[in-house]
Amino acid sequence: MKSKLKITSLITAAAAISAIAVQAQDSAATQAADATDSPTLEIPISLSGSENPDRVAKITVSGYAQAQYVYSDTKGSSSQNSGFNIRRAEISVKGELDENWSAEIGFEIDSGKSGGKMNGIFVDKAVIAYNAGSVGTLTAGYQKPSFVMEEYSSSKKALCIEESIASQYFNSIAGLSGRHGGVWWDGSVGDFTYGVAFTNSNTNDFDEDSCGYAFYGNIGYKLRADNVSVELGLNATYNSGEDDRSSSAPAGNVYGFEPFAKITSGGFTGILDALCADGDNDVLSHFVFGINATAAYRMENNFEPVVRVSYLNAGDNANVNAGLLKNVPDGGYANHENAVAAYIGVNYYANKYVKLSAGYEYAKLSGGSAPAEYSNSVRLQVQVAF
Repeated sequence: MKSKLKITSLITAAAAISAIAVQAQDSAATQAADATDSPTLEIPISLSGSENPDRVAKITVSGYAQAQYVYSDTKGSSSQNSGFNIRRAEISVKGELDENWSAEIGFEIDSGKSGGKMNGIFVDKAVIAYNAGSVGTLTAGYQKPSFVMEEYSSSKKALCIEESIASQYFNSIAGLSGRHGGVWWDGSVGDFTYGVAFTNSNTNDFDEDSCGYAFYGNIGYKLRADNVSVELGLNATYNSGEDDRSSSAPAGNVYGFEPFAKITSGGFTGILDALCADGDNDVLSHFVFGINATAAYRMENNFEPVVRVSYLNAGDNANVNAGLLKNVPDGGYANHENAVAAYIGVNYYANKYVKLSAGYEYAKLSGGSAPAEYSNSVRLQVQVAF
């Protein structure tokens, strides 16, 4: 590694986060509850003016904040990233008026969107939903569709501190994931689950100049035996793109598939998901393949070791760069074909509100006309959820 880690900064960061952990931990609880399942604030509201005055509506408030220290470097780059930031902060309010109707809106601050800078508050989710009972649920509004597991899954419950380079590629380059405005239908039949969505092609809510359309679909099946649970599924999407090129939905067609499997048994969690896409637009004109393999084991003392291996092959698209990784400096080359990355870390669930995480990730980018690049990143994070 061309540059050495700033040991003093890391020690300072570890000491600061350790101090928070000592104050946050419930010393009386030897088996602390999962911070991702922390209680939410529920406010009952009497609907005295409605046709059913005995009916009580409910407003639920939830949220979380993640404070992070990061050190990262890339071979070939003259810069290093290091320092503290509020990686994410989110608050969500959901109102349930009766057994069928509900509405939810959430706001988020995400410093990973602009190289570590706090760039204002944006809408994370804004939806209206109608629950038709066993038939399914109809949702209209603005949210993430089911494509790229690490992207649409809650960051609050993530096993690794950041998404893999494969997931980031499909989010940032292929434009197949992210938040979209549209309509969703989700349902289940026995152990089978399914969903379909019809949305704007643009990951921004609406482009008044030009807006194509995207289609999403997902199916899943759960197997249970004793203390073992296996979930198998497939996510798929087709995006028609914009009439005019934009960074979030270039002109031209793109389609993608994501088969996945998740197994849980006792404290063990294993996740394998494969991502593939192809298209005929200016950004993605050749077949792309990526895979993430993640394993974690939650021990009785509430420590949870985590490992993840990721691989990405963008082929002749040759548009892979280190800047795809959150808060990692770009080495100056943007035309790699392949990337492989390995993450090792540990989570500690101090109590039902607080989760502490530490992780190291190494990534190698190669192929194409550019020389190989190597990146290193070390992250320390404390999360408080309510």
